[in-house]
Amino acid sequence: MSPIYIQPNNFADYLSNQQSYYLFLDIDGTLADFTLDPKDSVIPRITLTILQKIQDYGIKIAIVTGRSLAEARQMLSPINLPIAATHGLEIALDGAENSNDTCTLHVDSAALTAIRQSILESCMSYSGFAIETKPYSVALHYRQNPALADVACTIMSETIKHSAKWTLKHGKYVCEAVPKGINKGTAILTLLKKIRASDDICPIFIGDDITDEAGFMAIQSPNNALKKPQQSARGMGIKVGHEPSCAHYYVNNIDEVTVLLQSFLSFFQQQNISDFESIDTDCLLPKDVKRHSI
Repeated sequence: MSPIYIQPNNFADYLSNQQSYYLFLDIDGTLADFTLDPKDSVIPRITLTILQKIQDYGIKIAIVTGRSLAEARQMLSPINLPIAATHGLEIALDGAENSNDTCTLHVDSAALTAIRQSILESCMSYSGFAIETKPYSVALHYRQNPALADVACTIMSETIKHSAKWTLKHGKYVCEAVPKGINKGTAILTLLKKIRASDDICPIFIGDDITDEAGFMAIQSPNNALKKPQQSARGMGIKVGHEPSCAHYYVNNIDEVTVLLQSFLSFFQQQNISDFESIDTDCLLPKDVKRHSI
């Protein structure tokens, strides 16, 4: 089935006050616009403010990104959120720099160094490439010259063809060499297992790229690894953009993501008001004080 369009300002209509929600968010193309140089991308201040307010209401939020952990932290500052970086290879449960960061797989540093060097040498005769070195992977960006897509794919494929423990992840104007065994789906499930506080939880994942498809599949599957007979963990995948996707829903762009997040916040603000109004205020008065009609 094709994804269903969500009117961003009506996102609250899809939510229930009988469920606990866990919000997972990609960064590039979801919270931040693409730029020719990935280092120039920023998350708008208004979006960071909304995320902080959602977190202040006790709603769990986590970032799931292909960015390195250091870059993700910098982009989210001053907010500290759990982060699954490098597609889930690096995990920090509170996002803070002094947290106990985890590398989820053993990475052969010698193999990584050799892969980086090979890519550097292969790209020397081309202009328009940007090589991003991360602690546990290396990415080849061709945002500045999209016509180099096939060349980038060939360079990366040739680089790792004799490296059995490495694979390629393709995204928007990027091809990345990463250790086998990681993806955003397993990253989300790992975070849910570690930090969820409720059995009746609905995970929501918003992302825009090919690498986000694994995340959509993980949270939308009725057979995911979280399920127990008494638990509900089937969630909502929301694609940013019009490209084909296994996500059940979509919005058009990052501006609509911001509006959707504001609607998500408004749902909990309204719920908090309703909870307050439902309190019997007589019980808050001293026992020797009686309420009189005016």
